[in-house]
Amino acid sequence: MSKILKPLISGLTVFVLVGALLAGCGQGTTTGNTTGAAAPDSPQRGGVFINWMKDDPRQLDPVHAWDVSSYDILETLMDGLLRWDKAGKIVPDLATEMPQVSSNGLTYTFHLRQGVKFSNGDPFTADDVVFTFNRLLAKKTASEGATLYSMIKGFNRMQSGKITELPGVVKVDDYTVKFLLNAPSRLFLDVIAMPYAFIMPKNYTTHLAKSSDFSANPVGTGPFKFAGWTKGQEIKVVRNNHYFLKDANGRQLPYLDGVTWKIGYGESVAYLNFKHLTQDFSSIPSADFINIMNDPKMSKDVVSLVSNNFFYLGANNRVAPFNNTQVRQALEYAIDKNALIKLMNNRATPAWGILPPNMPGYKPNPSGYKYDPNKAKQLLASAGYPNGLPGEYTLTYIQTAQYSTLVTNLQSQLANIGIKVKPQGLPGPQFTNIVTTGKEQLMLGDWFQDYPDPNDFLNILFNSNQIPNNNCVQYSNKTVDKELNKLAGEPDLNKAIPGYHAVEKQILDDAAVVPLYHEKFYYLVQPWVHNAQLHTVYPKFYYWTMWIDQKAEKVAKGQ
Repeated sequence: MSKILKPLISGLTVFVLVGALLAGCGQGTTTGNTTGAAAPDSPQRGGVFINWMKDDPRQLDPVHAWDVSSYDILETLMDGLLRWDKAGKIVPDLATEMPQVSSNGLTYTFHLRQGVKFSNGDPFTADDVVFTFNRLLAKKTASEGATLYSMIKGFNRMQSGKITELPGVVKVDDYTVKFLLNAPSRLFLDVIAMPYAFIMPKNYTTHLAKSSDFSANPVGTGPFKFAGWTKGQEIKVVRNNHYFLKDANGRQLPYLDGVTWKIGYGESVAYLNFKHLTQDFSSIPSADFINIMNDPKMSKDVVSLVSNNFFYLGANNRVAPFNNTQVRQALEYAIDKNALIKLMNNRATPAWGILPPNMPGYKPNPSGYKYDPNKAKQLLASAGYPNGLPGEYTLTYIQTAQYSTLVTNLQSQLANIGIKVKPQGLPGPQFTNIVTTGKEQLMLGDWFQDYPDPNDFLNILFNSNQIPNNNCVQYSNKTVDKELNKLAGEPDLNKAIPGYHAVEKQILDDAAVVPLYHEKFYYLVQPWVHNAQLHTVYPKFYYWTMWIDQKAEKVAKGQ
């Protein structure tokens, strides 16, 4: 899941194994913004959580939900057959239980919840499940997530347009569906839990004038229903009274009346809004981080998140001079990663490999690279550029205050070895349009975990079959492709790990990208917000169990 359109973590990506429980939120702590009154003993209904994102999401159609901004909103509106719980475990959602699996691992049988309705009142049945996967994997849909489901029988024929109905998704009766796989897959349940596979209402969607209209008025079975999207200003969702889940005491979820995402301004403005009590959530600008952490009042509202992420400097492997391996290797030695991290108030750790520290298969330094600008110059000379690269090269990135600071530093470091860089900061959607069509020269990219498996980073980012949607640097190595395809089909992750180690090293030896850092995130959440728990896989909230102490909020605001 790319943060490319996740303008703030967003962007936010996607999917988080540590720090799911936000310290200081919903624990009755007092700050300068409250009277210090004790929080109510049980959740209250009502109130609207005010969130924020820098740019509009790409769109609100799950088949194209490639970015965390879209994920964040769609998870309030829609459900899948499975989901991740707050402990990071896959559990039933629209399914009544985990699927029954045949002895050969090729057939998964799902039994569906009965009595569930979509937010428009349509009943949920097996027909909607079959429709969802036929639409997701249809050639004309061109879903960015389609290849994740290649283990389903009929995938290749669907993608080629030879068929329009999957033989691998079969309705048994109104509340039973079978999935037939080409081969056993350890990844199947993970991808079924992803937002791409959120269940869509067949009747509603097929009667739209065109398929893309779903994004303008999405309908699902989730805890909230869509209430409006004013581009560049805000998106609103309100409670879905048809939602099927209740809390442990039998109370209907969600507790909130709704969620509003304000759109169109940066981190500094978001922070000011938080201080002025008009916003319930904010990230922390680098310039204010130390002061906030040292402030005895505001520091109580700080929550942190360690997610499985990977930030990198990418060079288009197909465009000269970066189609030369030695030139790309020079980039590996040119960057002082600790200098970048210092600019981030040390809110990151250096990345010498691709897999993040909490990912199975992680190795601290699988590449052997280190900061050595003289070595970088030697490699450029060996590549035929003893005086550095001729001309100037555009470094494209998402326009944020932090990225702008980092790019200025990268520009200086690359100039030190003879590479002139022209920064190009863009809004998320424009950035994505460039890097997913292979038009970039240099780029700042990132990836956030979709599911806890090395396949999610190595296969999705570096397999040739992911060019250009996910493999934005257009790296291609047939040996790597073959091994990645083989490893994806290994049922036992532990047996696959040594193979992933070898693949990661080869990708780094080829200098496909320059790993920069793994970031740790710090946020502010208002003290009247309770159960502000972050998703265990994606960097987003569990909005359906969040609640607001409305009395404390009014007191804090002087109302």
